Formats: sequence, structure tokens, C-alpha cells
Amino acid sequence: MDVGIVTTHVPPAQGYGGVSVTCGVLTRAWAASGHDMALVASDESIAGRLRPDEVDFGAKVDVGLYRCYGFRRWGFGLGAIAKLFKLCLRAPVIYIHGIATWPSTLAAVFCSLLGKPFMVAVHGGLMPEHVELIRRRKPHKWLYYKLLTFPTLRRAIAVHCTSDTEAEGVRNVLGQDARILLVPNGIDSRDIEVAPYPAEQGMQLCFLGHVQQEKGINAFIRAWLKVRRPADRLVIAGRSVDGEYFKEFQALLEQAQGAISYRGYLERTGVMDLLAASHFLVLPSGLEQAGGMRENFGNVVAEALAAGRPVLVAKGLAWDHIEALGAGLVFDRNEAAVCAALQKAQALNESEWQRMSSSGRDYVEQQLNPVRLGERIWQVMMKPLRTKTADQLSQGASYD
Repeated sequence: MDVGIVTTHVPPAQGYGGVSVTCGVLTRAWAASGHDMALVASDESIAGRLRPDEVDFGAKVDVGLYRCYGFRRWGFGLGAIAKLFKLCLRAPVIYIHGIATWPSTLAAVFCSLLGKPFMVAVHGGLMPEHVELIRRRKPHKWLYYKLLTFPTLRRAIAVHCTSDTEAEGVRNVLGQDARILLVPNGIDSRDIEVAPYPAEQGMQLCFLGHVQQEKGINAFIRAWLKVRRPADRLVIAGRSVDGEYFKEFQALLEQAQGAISYRGYLERTGVMDLLAASHFLVLPSGLEQAGGMRENFGNVVAEALAAGRPVLVAKGLAWDHIEALGAGLVFDRNEAAVCAALQKAQALNESEWQRMSSSGRDYVEQQLNPVRLGERIWQVMMKPLRTKTADQLSQGASYD
């Protein structure tokens, strides 16, 4: 075994988004490079418990699942204790997806006690706004961070961040000397086809993600309703949670009088079909003034670019450069800026849109290749082992 991997949720688990998806992409990339791995995760999925045979990474990855119950989002299950301790004993180095969940915390504590090198991908858990929210409103969770999360992160080989904003959040809590590895998430574009220009009249936008405040979708809808043309459409797909925010969302759908459709959770095929039928993907994360929450990366943007779909994204994420690349439009986090970006998108002709489409696909193929990005992470993660081996060889030579 070259490395042990710990994650709260693992593909094909449904309903747990970025961490699960990123774990799948990175693990497959390492397997493609010939590395042998063992992986431990919960069996949690909103579609029903996963079986080990359903988690298919090939012969290079030994998968161990423990039963999750109770706190499903955090992957709680007492079976994790034995599996994770055994993994941390056996593996020469551990890569941990996420922070402050049951398996990620256990793995970090075990590695610290055993003196085992490990790397942590924080997956947005230390974004500045998120940390401030916990500090102000969740004293028990803040204590958890201070007693367990921060001390173990300081022991890590490095903290893997996917954007400058995420790295800023890590430095805010760990100090400016925090060991940070800045590498974006990769995406395998080989199985994603570029669909032709949507032929229907008007402009169709799509939003893929949870209907919740940090995604900013309600604020985006209010701006879109002000500038949309009669044939323009907005399609929204993703999970929702009952509450005041979703009630507001439903009221906006009624106000749109059929111009907005909500499809709920979609399987992979449905997601790709929706992208193919749309002119732009939108990611307005952080647009809500009351919340201001953002996400660290936005895997859905990378998927849209791979599918040849330009994007409309809020400023302050990992995609501030996308307009300069000619693959989309970036807007400030206010209604006037959203309206201006939408009007620019409406004014594009087909040839201008096609140039954006090609630029996005080229960027993914050249800059987000998961095997190349995975090797960058791998080299840093293996550095302590190479140093240890070199020291052992040096000591051995001195005895001769």
C-alpha cells in the first residue's frame, strides 16, 4: 500500500456533493498513475447504504466501508474506529478528505498519536465566512475546532487548498506560516462530450447545486427576473431542504410564471443533458447579502467548462480569472452587477459563444488534468517518506 485515504462520503454516494466527487476524481487519478491505495469511508448515501462492491476504483484501491448512523452528514459510526486505526497503522502516509467530520477527525488524531505523516484537504471547511459564522454562532463547534481540528492541521504535511480564498481562510486560523499546498481540483474530461450550440430560441441558464442561502440562487433569480427576455429560461437542479429559504425560492418560481423550472436532484446523465441544453451555467455563490457564504472551488464549473458551456460566476471564488480566459463572465456580488453580466450574455452571438465554449474546454484539458494535478499532490505527500529513507540510508552508510 502506498497511501491510505479517508473520506466521509465516497462515490457513488448521492447527496453529498463536492467532497465525494473530488475524492473519486483524485483516487482514480492516483490509480491511473499506478499507485496502490486503501480507502476507508462511511456507507452513507441518500439513495441507500453503499456496498463495497459499488465503490469501483479498480484493483489498485482496497475499499473498506463502515456503517453510518445517527449523524449521517458527519459520517458517524463506531465501526470507523477500528477500520481507521488499522489503516493508520498500515499505511505509510494518509490523505484525509475534509475536516471536523467523524472519520476525518479520528484519522487526524490517530496519525498524530502514531507519528504517521498525513495531508488534509479542507474542502471549504475553513473558508473565512464559514469560520466567522462558527466563531459567532456555534460555540461548541468552535471549541471542537480549537481542541481537535486546528492542532491536528498544524501537524499535517500540508493543508491542500484549491483556491486563494480557501488558502486565506487556512492562514487566518493557523497563521501565515501554515504549510499550504495550492492545487485546484481536477476533472477527467475524456468522458464528457461537447454538445452543439443549443438551438432553441432565447437563452437557457442552468444552476446545479443545493437550494440554500450560501449558493445565492434566490438573489440571482431576483436579478434575472428584472432583465430576462420572453423566451429566456432558467433551469435549477439540486437538493433542497424545507425552510424559509426554500419557501422564498418557491415564491420566486411562481412569480416567474413558468420561466423557471425546478427538477430536484438529478443523476449524472440528467446533469449532462441539462448542461447540453443550456447556454450558460450560473454559480452565484455568496450573492446573498445576509449570508455572504461562499464555496471553496465549485466542481460544477469545471464540469460545465468540460462540456463546452461558458459560465456566469460570482467574484471571489476560484474562478475570477475565467473572464480573462474568454470562457465566461464574472460579476460582483450585487444585483446591478448580475444584471449587467446577464445583459452581456444576452448580447452574444453564436460565434462569440462558440469561442467561449472552446476556451472553456481547452482550459479544462490543459490546466485541470486530474492525473497531472494528482501527481503534484502526490510528490508533496511523499516528501516525508523520501526524506526518512534518505536519512536511513545515510545512517546505514555511516555504520559501514
